Amino acid sequence: MSRDNPEASRLFAIEIIQGAPILGPVLVDRLKKLVDEKAKVIEGWCAAGRIAPVDPYHLIFMIWATTQHYADFETQIRAILGPKAAGPAHFDTAKATLEQVFLRGVVKGAA
Repeated sequence: MSRDNPEASRLFAIEIIQGAPILGPVLVDRLKKLVDEKAKVIEGWCAAGRIAPVDPYHLIFMIWATTQHYADFETQIRAILGPKAAGPAHFDTAKATLEQVFLRGVVKGAA
């Protein structure tokens, strides 16, 4: 979502940074319910031994933080990576790196 709609991601980030004056009710209602549902799925994976024990909410926050970073801080990334930040190869590298880090970090026996 952030890759395909970076402007929307940045707009959302600005709204959140400002204290969510418009989206506040949505955050504490619909978004919270959705995240609670996803957290229960992750808790189930932990309980079943499919992944190592992890706080589901903080895992979700980490996924949000890393994926949204590419849209919200695109200027910073381009400044640091230069030409390497252009094109789909950049996102492929980011995707592979994030998958490796997250899966090795939570999947039992993957390290």
